[in-house]
Amino acid sequence: MKKTLLGSTALVAVGIVAGHAAADDGVKLEIGGRYMGAAGVVFGEDFSASAGVGDNTRNYVFKQDVEVYFSGETTLDNGLTVGAAVQMEGQTEDDDQIDKVYVYFSGGFGELRFGDMEEAYAQLCYLVPSASELFGADSPNFNFSNAGIAGYAATNGTCYGLDDNSTKVVYFSPTFGGFQFAASFTPDNSEDTRNTLAGAGTRLKNDDDQNSENFSVAATFQHEFNGVNLVAGGGTTQSFLKEVNPNNVDPARSYNAYAQITYAGFTVGAASEWRQNFGTTSADQWVYGAGAKYAWDDWAVAFGWTHGDYEKVVGANDVGPFNADHDIFSLTASYELAEGISVEGVIEYSDYRSRDAAGPDYQGFAAGLGTYIGF
Repeated sequence: MKKTLLGSTALVAVGIVAGHAAADDGVKLEIGGRYMGAAGVVFGEDFSASAGVGDNTRNYVFKQDVEVYFSGETTLDNGLTVGAAVQMEGQTEDDDQIDKVYVYFSGGFGELRFGDMEEAYAQLCYLVPSASELFGADSPNFNFSNAGIAGYAATNGTCYGLDDNSTKVVYFSPTFGGFQFAASFTPDNSEDTRNTLAGAGTRLKNDDDQNSENFSVAATFQHEFNGVNLVAGGGTTQSFLKEVNPNNVDPARSYNAYAQITYAGFTVGAASEWRQNFGTTSADQWVYGAGAKYAWDDWAVAFGWTHGDYEKVVGANDVGPFNADHDIFSLTASYELAEGISVEGVIEYSDYRSRDAAGPDYQGFAAGLGTYIGF
């Protein structure tokens, strides 16, 4: 409760200050966004312990992901900056057209945001290095593996957190000496709501297996010395309530850490995420990986690897629960045609193995070619 009151008090204080200052023109939104599209093929697939599972899958695919951004800000006479941002999906998925939407207030005190966005933990996060905005071994926007059909986790990720774009309040500190921290609080996992939800103006507390009352903290450090750039940090998100919890599973927790060093065009880095007490079976998940990237002129190439250790998961066709390991090896490359426009490619290998005799296995190669266009 104390954390909620602190966030609310800060927001009210900012509102009072803003009420006594006015910008001449208010906030005018500008439009931007990005387009990502790719074609991929898979070959050498082996569903060895999942007979028949992959019989109905194609060996090629076309994909695209488009977002349009509306954002704007103004600085008031007292120095306070007020802004808003809306990210709209170019395609509708699960009837959720709006991805993120929030308002922010910034100044010498840092920045305060309120709305639908990731928790602090996920916002101050670095992935395993990749040469591509589209592909990679860690949380790629596009992947072509069919491992998700065989079992669980089509790809590995180290920045997922607990509550995605649920409505929350987030605070970012100013940067001092290369150090910055952030904190956020999320009442529950609902988003895109205005007034009542299922008739409750203050939200219900009986949603199956929902992680609620989530508090997240994160810190990052960046420093450049003698041409060497260092980035390191990490964070945690703690849920204090698991709703409808007949198995008395402990509240979910998530931790991450990362580090990267860049010098003379080379970047090497590692990242990890440990998630505890997921689902109704108190499942734990640990993902970690490393990679290296080299960039020169308009080119970049990288090689990355991630390993996912998944406990008590249920895969496709309700197979499970079982324990599994998933290794992903990804070779990525990109060429920048112009500022914000690039052609990107990937060759990747996915090795998914159940540690239980009855569980599924999957191995397969894939290749993809795509483009990123910022606008």
